[in-house]
Amino acid sequence: MKRLLRAVPALLLCLALLGGTAAADMGPKQSLTITVTNAPEGAYYLDLLYQEDWTYRNVDLEDYDSALIAGLCAWEDEGWYPALVHGTNLPLFGDLLPGADGTHTFSYYGLPETFRIAVSSAGGAQATEEPFTRTVFHTELVYDYAGNTITRSTSTAGYYLTQFLSTLIPTLAVEGILLWLFGFRSRRSAAVFLAVNLVTQAALHILLGSAILAVGAHALYYLMLLPAEVLIWLAEAIAYGLLLRDQKPGRRVGYALCANLASYAVGFLPLHLIARLLLGRW
Repeated sequence: MKRLLRAVPALLLCLALLGGTAAADMGPKQSLTITVTNAPEGAYYLDLLYQEDWTYRNVDLEDYDSALIAGLCAWEDEGWYPALVHGTNLPLFGDLLPGADGTHTFSYYGLPETFRIAVSSAGGAQATEEPFTRTVFHTELVYDYAGNTITRSTSTAGYYLTQFLSTLIPTLAVEGILLWLFGFRSRRSAAVFLAVNLVTQAALHILLGSAILAVGAHALYYLMLLPAEVLIWLAEAIAYGLLLRDQKPGRRVGYALCANLASYAVGFLPLHLIARLLLGRW
């Protein structure tokens, strides 16, 4: 009876955390943030040019200046279409005007992989000559309007380290609480818990990152995340079953299952928020 009562809080926590997985549109979305330096005087619009002619329009053109809109469409005859103004195959979130912090942010499934940056102002319209291809899930760029050039504000290595910490932090927090609730409270259990999570989280990011870089499709993140989590659960179930000592084998495997389900629900949802914090965006 005492064992059952001790297990109830852990079970309730798992169920509460898993409630968030019911949302159909959960999880982090790929994003692009552009900071403009030496911006043109007065109002200006910024959009992404890409070589696909889709008609899912992402902004209401009636809300914008028609002359500036026409400037963004100047490259359509060359096969380059403004993503927000002309349209994408899937929804794209963003705004032609800079946000309150002076940056332009684009996100969601319609975000182009390869694009040019176009700016239209009262002084005319211009676009970068060379296309830029995203290689990470959350991309941050600096666009120098005067020089019409793009530079990265975050290195690829720095980004992947940030992404690793973005999932490791909530995983350790959630699974650490469940570790204590399941009765694994010795120093050995804590050491095993930390070592196993460092290895499995590193393996997760190496697997997903390598696939994205090899294929160049960020949609793979969503397709591979759940199968990768299943593999991690199997690896952790075996590791905890062999290495933990505080409880019986069945409870060790049960902890691995509950902990991974809970950390998947909690860690997957705020990934982009934690990444922004680690990158110093707040």
